[in-house]
Amino acid sequence: MAVWTLVSTSAAAASSCPNESTQAPLLSQEGIEGSLTCLINEERTSRGRRPVHPNTSLRQAALRHSNDMVSSGFFAHTTPSGVSFIDRIQATGYTRGIRSWFVGENIVWGFGPQSTPGALVTLWMNSPPHRENLLCGRFREIGIAAVRGTPQTISNPLGITVSSEYGHRSGKSGKKAQGPARHTARS
Repeated sequence: MAVWTLVSTSAAAASSCPNESTQAPLLSQEGIEGSLTCLINEERTSRGRRPVHPNTSLRQAALRHSNDMVSSGFFAHTTPSGVSFIDRIQATGYTRGIRSWFVGENIVWGFGPQSTPGALVTLWMNSPPHRENLLCGRFREIGIAAVRGTPQTISNPLGITVSSEYGHRSGKSGKKAQGPARHTARS
């Protein structure tokens, strides 16, 4: 079991995002996801990165994964049956017809005081690989899905499990496209 220490970052301390300090049980799914997107974009723009914009295909992949982690009781980027975040993203059609793409995923869960959007983003920012995804300048799109419950206790009314899928696509493939789509995976 991992123990996390929450340390506020200066960007989070000066946040103008709604509901950043409100615990998940008091927010709608839309409220949690909107606050998380706002906080992620504050972290990005405070460091000179472009904001990421919501994408429905990426959200579909994120929602599928958050639901699966809670209902099946696991917490990992790859499901027990071997489905990776790349598999989930490709299944939505996000990469279809695209010559080059780049994707990444962050996951997190928390309960009680650690279920606030601010606390969840702080957990990602305090983890070097998750921070790298969150701040990656190549990403342009995001899909976030927050689901009630945790991988440890599906019925935990104070818990929330979140998947965030990041992506960037360039160039439509055509009849003269050379080779398969290129991609880089980051988890």
